[in-house]
Amino acid sequence: MTQKAINYGIVLYQLGISQDMVEEIKALVDENLELADALASPVVEHAEKRKVIDRVFDRFGSKELVNFMKTLCDNDGFDMINDIFDEYEKYAKEQQDILSATLYYVTPPTDKQKAGIEDFLMKEYGSKAVQLSMVEKKELIGGFVIRTGDREYDRSILGRYKSLRQKLVMR
Repeated sequence: MTQKAINYGIVLYQLGISQDMVEEIKALVDENLELADALASPVVEHAEKRKVIDRVFDRFGSKELVNFMKTLCDNDGFDMINDIFDEYEKYAKEQQDILSATLYYVTPPTDKQKAGIEDFLMKEYGSKAVQLSMVEKKELIGGFVIRTGDREYDRSILGRYKSLRQKLVMR
């Protein structure tokens, strides 16, 4: 992510645009690639882009949203719209004190194990809730890996094998 996308994502959140509206806009942009290409194109005049924005985004009933999209196009930033939406989501979760984490596993955890992992993460990071994404990863052989932000908790057989191998090589 670029700092510019991060800043735009934060501004979009601070404008009070709801998460539901952002999801609708994201779906609209994803479904209409020609629209996204036209708004990101340096060949299309800014005045034309503004007219398109008025026609397309006015239906959401938010003057702030329309002005945000116009500013984004005026600053040639529409090509990073998906990054902006991702940063909006990330910032919204931070503001709501929700921690995002990914659990890589070989066999799906039981509800009790999942609750234990969530409790651990809430205590470790001091957050109110955890949004846990689940990803099956057979190459771990057994166990699991938890990734959140820039930290990783590796409790997999593969991770232990690599750690043991590194210790033996260092001797």
